Amino acid sequence: MSNDGANLRALLDRQAITDVLNRYARACDRADEPMLRSCFHPDSRHRHGGFDGTSSDFCALAMTIILGTRLEKHLVTNVMIELDGDAATTECHYLAYHRQPDPPSGGDVDYFNGGRFIDRFERRGGEWRIAERLGLIDYEAFHPVTERNVAKLSPAQRSQRVPEDPLYRLMPSLRR
Repeated sequence: MSNDGANLRALLDRQAITDVLNRYARACDRADEPMLRSCFHPDSRHRHGGFDGTSSDFCALAMTIILGTRLEKHLVTNVMIELDGDAATTECHYLAYHRQPDPPSGGDVDYFNGGRFIDRFERRGGEWRIAERLGLIDYEAFHPVTERNVAKLSPAQRSQRVPEDPLYRLMPSLRR
């Protein structure tokens, strides 16, 4: 392969891997379990916080947590990718926000945490997915809900979960 061809292949691989990381964040925010599972190879391993097991089991646990919240927001940033043929090592930072019930107060609390994902990706059958994930948590913070204007918006003006979110009506690939 020419140098230009190799560079193009590397760019395409980096974009495909970045798309998986962004799809993970979208899946968490929209509570879309099939999309979440599509980020991992079936035999993928997962260590994140106190969890150590299969990524499949982690996805089930994550959905339990997500469905127990009022809303989610996940951001992935500072993506670094080291390619090695059909394997890659990645590091990215994540920021996660959860509006969740707060049993001590009887109301809700805004929970923030952030850290890094260190992933081993593999391309199998032409598709990049995570083969192993290490999630490192750097911080967490709990804050009382102080929402003012957003609370006045109608549901049509706020993000929703699968399948109500407008994204699922607009993007044909998500309707499959």
